[in-house]
Amino acid sequence: MKTYSDKTITVENNESLSYNDLFNEMYSALCMFAGRFLVVASDGEDLVQEVFVKLWDKFEEFNSLNAVKAYLYQATRNACLNEIRHEKVKRKYESHQVKQVESESYYLKQVVEEETSRIIANSIDELPPQCKKILQLSMQGLKNQEIADDLGISVNSVKTQKAIAYKTLRSKLQNIFDLILHILWM
Repeated sequence: MKTYSDKTITVENNESLSYNDLFNEMYSALCMFAGRFLVVASDGEDLVQEVFVKLWDKFEEFNSLNAVKAYLYQATRNACLNEIRHEKVKRKYESHQVKQVESESYYLKQVVEEETSRIIANSIDELPPQCKKILQLSMQGLKNQEIADDLGISVNSVKTQKAIAYKTLRSKLQNIFDLILHILWM
């Protein structure tokens, strides 16, 4: 676990300002400040902690207590604005998603995709083990020679097994178009 020693800077009138003291003094006030902008006030605690983490790297650049406080308030305000914008985008996306789900065409498209995927996966699972393995490797982008090397068989065996797999799938999946048309015309 990484630990940080307290940082100290010299501010006006040659007084020293400790990072830890500043955190202890300002944290609660900044959380309440952030809570005024956010829907969920407790989200402000996380934002303020992030602001203090950013301050850690810049702390020694400040030479005035007022400058540090101004930075903390401005950074907290900006973090709140970013959070609000992010929430707005999320709500817009969620609204779009609801409209899509309510849409009949979207519903039918999802049914067709799901049923097609399920039927294809089941058909592949029913292939003989060697055909299934070769087809899966091929679907992963492996070339015939790579599959042959991987399985320790000849390239011709790979080609033959793929041909058997495709022929079997073609016959099993022939009726899938009837299903799709039926679903679309419901």
